[in-house]
Amino acid sequence: MIKKLVYISFLLCIALGTAQNQAKNEVSTKLDRDLIKIGEEVKLGISVEAELGDLILFPEQPTMGALEVLQSYPVDSLRIADKIRLFKQYGVTQFDSGDYWVPRLQILKNARRLQSDSVLISVREVVVDTIKQGMFPIKDSVDIEDRSTSSQGWMLWLLLIIPVVVVVVLLSRKREQKAYEETLQPYEWTKYRLKLLDESGRLENRQWKEYYTDLTYIIRRYIDSKVYGQTLESTTGQLIKELKIAMSEKDMHITDKTQVRLEEILQKADLVKFATAGGDAISAKEDRQRTMEIINNIHQVLPPPTEEELMQDEQYRHKQELKKRTRKVFIGVGMSLVALAIAAGIWIYIAGFDNVKDKVFGNDLRDLTEQKWLTSEYGMPPVQLNLPDILIRQDTAVLSDQFSVIAASVDQFSSGELSDDFYVGVITFTLKGEESQEEKQLSTGMAHDNMIQVLDGMGATDILMLDDEVEINGLKGVSLEGTYNLDGQDYEYEILMMLNRIGINQIIISNKKDKEEKSEREFGRLWRERVRSSIVFPSFDDGKKKKKQ
Repeated sequence: MIKKLVYISFLLCIALGTAQNQAKNEVSTKLDRDLIKIGEEVKLGISVEAELGDLILFPEQPTMGALEVLQSYPVDSLRIADKIRLFKQYGVTQFDSGDYWVPRLQILKNARRLQSDSVLISVREVVVDTIKQGMFPIKDSVDIEDRSTSSQGWMLWLLLIIPVVVVVVLLSRKREQKAYEETLQPYEWTKYRLKLLDESGRLENRQWKEYYTDLTYIIRRYIDSKVYGQTLESTTGQLIKELKIAMSEKDMHITDKTQVRLEEILQKADLVKFATAGGDAISAKEDRQRTMEIINNIHQVLPPPTEEELMQDEQYRHKQELKKRTRKVFIGVGMSLVALAIAAGIWIYIAGFDNVKDKVFGNDLRDLTEQKWLTSEYGMPPVQLNLPDILIRQDTAVLSDQFSVIAASVDQFSSGELSDDFYVGVITFTLKGEESQEEKQLSTGMAHDNMIQVLDGMGATDILMLDDEVEINGLKGVSLEGTYNLDGQDYEYEILMMLNRIGINQIIISNKKDKEEKSEREFGRLWRERVRSSIVFPSFDDGKKKKKQ
């Protein structure tokens, strides 16, 4: 009995040693050197021996124990007979002195997990010799002359600029005022100058001569421009005589009272200006009021102004120009609308109404279908798709309870939200255990229940699902099709779940339901079919991927 136990123990030791030697032969670990200075790079090399159809995944991580990974070099390969040896190098370092162990790293070979050897790296400090280096005394401070300009200089310039600016402003205002007076018609000019006379303060200062000089100038200039052209050069007697003749010739009739008041104001002004007669504020105000009444009376009996006279009025010219511009704008807008309508009609006739509508108002579904597509791989085991945009990795993956139990690692990628016009979701996961996946089965019931739970977790309702078993280039799986409702919108979808040697690939393709009458404009269906036809699933028979037919 004892001999049998010894014999069995001997066989177990031999088997264990053989397995260790085989694993050691499969994975080897090497360093290009084991002693470095702080911050120097040491290259850690890992090589794995495999068959042509094996899937090998090296770890990708920012640190290895206490060591930092500076760079991860590409994988190299060497074929030996019917086998292949893969080489992977990492550049690592440490910024503190000491001895550091590189831990055992896990390499995934199909469904197996291999481990590399741990190795020791010594990091030493950089020696700096400060004893033999000559020392120099501290230099004395040096005075630097301040060559900056005086801070008071800007004040001198300001004192020179301010008077210049004031003079320019005053001159500008004077020119503007003169220009304004020149744009006024005689009647408007008269009212404007009478207003300025009221605001001059000459009555309050008892400046009678200046007051009546301005008052008679206003009356004479108005009459000169509208009735008798030599009013400014005439005496008071000549003005009254010639005014009656001119008004008679023009068939103008003013009241006798107006004529008497005009003669009285002009005679009183002559006495104040030339005979130094005095005046008083009350009579001066009355003369100012009578002057306005005289002007109004003459203005009322004047014949209608001619077109030339009206064109001299700045406001009238401005209104006429505004009317012309408005008319031109309306004509231009009308012609533009007509030209646009003609161009749109020709465009619709050549390209078709639907194409023009998509170009003008936009069609997101069509834009995504017709833009340049990109090809990329996702997850582990990797699956390849051709899409308008690269999918984004998601932090959390939605799986049913059945798949969550058997999943070893899960990766999920998506193009956005399930409520988008187009949606693509890829979930890949490896399975626990080392048994052959050919012995496992992916039933339609498992796939159906899993996807119902996934879609429900994303907020979908009214889920209709039809399932069917499929086989694509030796890979078995389940195809699911149907519709669902989300936020009041109807969507169509297709789902593929394919079982391979180490895991399951799950692809969801969804789009907003087409409402087009023409089949060639069902961009959702066309987009979904294009995505599905581009899917390439992994196959481990010949080391290559196989495309879905």
